[in-house]
Amino acid sequence: MTVLKRAQIGKAAGIDTTVKSASGIWKAFAPTWDMVMGIKHGTLSEAEYRARYAAILERVPAQVWDKLAERDEAILLCYCRDGWFCHTHLIIDFAVRNWPDRFQDGR
Repeated sequence: MTVLKRAQIGKAAGIDTTVKSASGIWKAFAPTWDMVMGIKHGTLSEAEYRARYAAILERVPAQVWDKLAERDEAILLCYCRDGWFCHTHLIIDFAVRNWPDRFQDGR
């Protein structure tokens, strides 16, 4: 069982899931620049962001989820501060909902 947590980049070590700096297979979790700027500038609602990001999560390849599940704990990183609306929360929600036998919410 993999315990999923989230943190701000620079505050912990973990898996970068951002459009700005994610690398390798973890780029699959990155939102688009349009989504990031839209939510930042208030031109995209949280509801629209959630809908667009759900479509991204649906397309994350199985091997990425499998690689994530190999860890005892995974800290998903983003530039968002704790307490802010953030895609890392959506990743955790999606993983726990779809694979409760593989992932646990550690927030």
